[in-house]
Amino acid sequence: MDTERAALIDRFYEALTQGDVSAVLAQCHDDVEVYKAPGVIEMVSALTPRGRERVAHWLEGWLASWDLYEPRVEGLSEAGDKVVALLHVRSRGRGSQFDLEEDIADVLSMRDGKISGMRLYVSRDEALRDLED
Repeated sequence: MDTERAALIDRFYEALTQGDVSAVLAQCHDDVEVYKAPGVIEMVSALTPRGRERVAHWLEGWLASWDLYEPRVEGLSEAGDKVVALLHVRSRGRGSQFDLEEDIADVLSMRDGKISGMRLYVSRDEALRDLED
């Protein structure tokens, strides 16, 4: 993977960890979309967020549901315009006393040097299969 693409993805997840929605969106294409794989429980939006404004609203709602949300990139795999980010996430739901830790993955679609799509997975294997399709 080229260093520019890897650096963009690092900036994306660092901004997400900081809760900086503007910095997250700076890494994204104007018509970015967020997809949720089956099994990803959605508490923020029933519809697929498309475009920076709707994705910003979705991200603000998502981040507001956590007291702590720290995704850490453990590995990146790419095929064409898709990148699978293998993540270890440490989180704590708003008002909870319990930290959660899990290994998940996101499939990021890339266009014009920016993230144009994010598909969220609870299963790393499922995400890696998506990369092969």
